[in-house]
Amino acid sequence: MKNASSQAGVSVIELILVIVVLAILCTISVVSFMNSRKYSADDQAKKIIDVFDEARQKALNQRKTFRVEINKTRNELVLIDEGSDISPTAGDDVILKRFPISGQVVIGAAPSNVSGAPVATSPIPVATYASSSYPLSSGEQKITLRFRRNGQVVDVGSDNIGTGSMVNGATIYVYSTTPSVTSPDVIRAITVLGTTGDSSLYKCKFSGATCTNWSR
Repeated sequence: MKNASSQAGVSVIELILVIVVLAILCTISVVSFMNSRKYSADDQAKKIIDVFDEARQKALNQRKTFRVEINKTRNELVLIDEGSDISPTAGDDVILKRFPISGQVVIGAAPSNVSGAPVATSPIPVATYASSSYPLSSGEQKITLRFRRNGQVVDVGSDNIGTGSMVNGATIYVYSTTPSVTSPDVIRAITVLGTTGDSSLYKCKFSGATCTNWSR
């Protein structure tokens, strides 16, 4: 009887230890997951900013247009050299760089828990996805910014070489989410000024579950 009681006692202690260890591991996993979502949104937003800045510098230095596409269909970020500005053709487009977009983030319009846009020097429209007319991404859903040799940022224009394009900046939201979360708690915003091509990164400040303010 004594041995049976002793063995039973040891089994209960072992069970408690297992439960404690599992609880610790679960806590670590949750913290790690939350951090990974935060870093994923930050990293993706910074990568987009870097590509925008590179496109702007190339356009100014090489005196021609460079295009950046955030391709929702392919889930990638692409930097494209549009070739000559003097006699442009759709066949001149050359992909210089392409980067995968993380599956842990959403890029585009603001999520439902954002109550105010980031402050910029002038109102900047929120970028939207549209079907592409450019040969390299024909029919695919993408956000497009074209950086010109004069520093301006313009839209896609009316055809596959950008005819009739207008100066147009953009606000692009980047946030981490999961299928079960409709109000993300990690939100970043990128603004690009159409007149100068300058881009800025903003972090959301929350009041409860709502994004109410922004800071750099």
